This record gives sequence, structure tokens and C-alpha cells, in this order.
Amino acid sequence: MIFGNILSSQDFDFLPGALKKALEFVQSSGLDKLPLGRHNIDGELMFANVMEFEAGVAEQKLAEVHKEYIDVQFLISGFERIGYGLANKSNPISTEYDSENDYYLVESMKHECEVLLEAGMFAIFFPEEPHKPGCRYADEQASMTYDNYMLKKVVVKVHRSLI
Repeated sequence: MIFGNILSSQDFDFLPGALKKALEFVQSSGLDKLPLGRHNIDGELMFANVMEFEAGVAEQKLAEVHKEYIDVQFLISGFERIGYGLANKSNPISTEYDSENDYYLVESMKHECEVLLEAGMFAIFFPEEPHKPGCRYADEQASMTYDNYMLKKVVVKVHRSLI
């Protein structure tokens, strides 16, 4: 997993070319005006899905795992919590692998961690790394929760063959 903020002055030169291309798409697309749905970047090898939805309760969600695609999850608006863990064959599988949509679900993740995203932040998940996106974000340090759980995000799917 890689975590960053597209709005900072960080230099992402250390990333493989395909991941830099995904971040360049995010930087140059005018995401707040980008319509919902699929946007081709490099055919089936790299494409973006723009979506808007209400964040759910983490304890009621399952984690997804991909075999073929890397997820570059970029938050356009809202606040999102993503649970994640290391690839681990002992995570209890909940659904069989769906090869057409490249995912299966696991009920839980051993040594689960979380990352909190605000607009402009991204997280990159590699194949076999379980992750649970779209969870409600609460800021316990500021003793606040957010009444509006709407998220707008783009997930750039990068085929593993590009790395």
C-alpha cells in the first residue's frame, strides 16, 4: 500500500511509470467536473471509474481483494476510511473469485490497519492486498463525526502487467 496527497509538493519519481501515469490522469482531469462512470486511459490495461456514493459502516462491510489490477483510490470529495491488510492466505474468504470483475471478498483481515482520506489524498493497493474502501470517517481527536457521508472518488485500475 502507498499513501499520498496529490496536492502536496511530494515527488513521486520513485513510482513505476504506470502508477505515475495514473496519478497524472488524476492531476490533469478536472475531477470535480469528470462525469461518473468509466474513463479509458489505456484500454483494458488502465482505466478509471468515477463514482459517488454514501460511505458505509466499516463493521458491516467486507474487504475486497484483486488478482490482476492495482487500485489507485483517489478521493475527490468527502471523508473516507479505508481498512487494509497484508496479503494473507488465512483471511477467511467470503465469495469466490469473480474473474470478470477481478475481485473476491474476505470477511476479515489479519492485522487490519486503516488509512483516513480527505479530498486530494490517495491510496494505492496492490494485487492480493485486501482493502475495505468506502467506510465512514470519524475524527475521534476532534470529537467529531461527519453528518454527510457522501463520497466522490475515482479508482484508477492499473493492470499488473504494466508494473
